[in-house]
Amino acid sequence: MIIAKRKNLLLINKKVLSKKIFEILVKKIPNSIFSKLDYNFLKKIIEKKIISLYIVKNQRKIFSLITTVSYDNYNLLKKKIFIFLIKNPHIIFLNLKYFFNIFYRDSNEINLKYKKNYLHLLHLVILRDKKFIKNVKLKDELMLFFYKKILKKNNAKLFYLCYERKNLKAHNYYKRNNFRIYKKNSDVIFIEKKFL
Repeated sequence: MIIAKRKNLLLINKKVLSKKIFEILVKKIPNSIFSKLDYNFLKKIIEKKIISLYIVKNQRKIFSLITTVSYDNYNLLKKKIFIFLIKNPHIIFLNLKYFFNIFYRDSNEINLKYKKNYLHLLHLVILRDKKFIKNVKLKDELMLFFYKKILKKNNAKLFYLCYERKNLKAHNYYKRNNFRIYKKNSDVIFIEKKFL
């Protein structure tokens, strides 16, 4: 379903996860928990509308991938992942250090009084494009426009998310676009930005 259009780019809410999109996601964000789980798990989670998947594309290629989840669905997602891992314990044993670190860092701290205003930005992938290499300002403006459209569709007012401290590319992007840091620990930075 097309949500918005700007500068020949379409923002599309995808109801079905293709293997191509899954491969881009795990390649570009190898430390995502979904890189340890399988394609079918994420596909089912999207089909059940626990996670929303958006792509920004022109007629020929994908420019960006975005996944979001509401506060309530975030807690449901954690339960689904837990059940999946209990049924597939070999995944935990093969990735012990990873799962220890990810559950240690996990946080979903927001003001519960206003939880409907929050939308968790799970994944953001912006692919390199010749059109935007020399025009970072235009790229940022386009993505901010699409963020607002996603928030409006979900009746939310702000994004919140986390990223690893060592991810300097993400740090520079979010700092440049005025996301506010509200919590830090030794490994992870938690940020938010109000749009509406």
